[in-house]
Amino acid sequence: MRYIPGGTWDLDRTKAIVARMRALEEAQGYGFYPVFLKESGVIAGHAGLGRLEATPEVELAYIFDERHWGKGLATEAARGILAHGFATLGLERIVAVAFPENRRSIEVMRRCGMTYCGQARHFGRDVVKYEASSPRS
Repeated sequence: MRYIPGGTWDLDRTKAIVARMRALEEAQGYGFYPVFLKESGVIAGHAGLGRLEATPEVELAYIFDERHWGKGLATEAARGILAHGFATLGLERIVAVAFPENRRSIEVMRRCGMTYCGQARHFGRDVVKYEASSPRS
């Protein structure tokens, strides 16, 4: 949660965010989902699609517990979410943003084939923005 505004969530905030994620999925047809470790069933983080703050753009996002960093989980989840967004949901373009100092997140975007499309301002900070287009485009 180092790069997430507001930092670590307490139980009440977690419950509110989970309720919001469920409502968004119902309203939009997509959302954010827990990522489980196959071997243990432990939740390592979450990943999914949502509306990028104050825009009509669809954003790929992923958050993982630090103890699960460097294992390829974010890349695997992000690739799966992108494929689902394009093949199943019929999206034409998906974006992702990261704070410039969040090198790990930027590398995940690159490994997933996303390309840099500029800087933007979201969450009260300057961010770098990447995009991927549907293979059908």
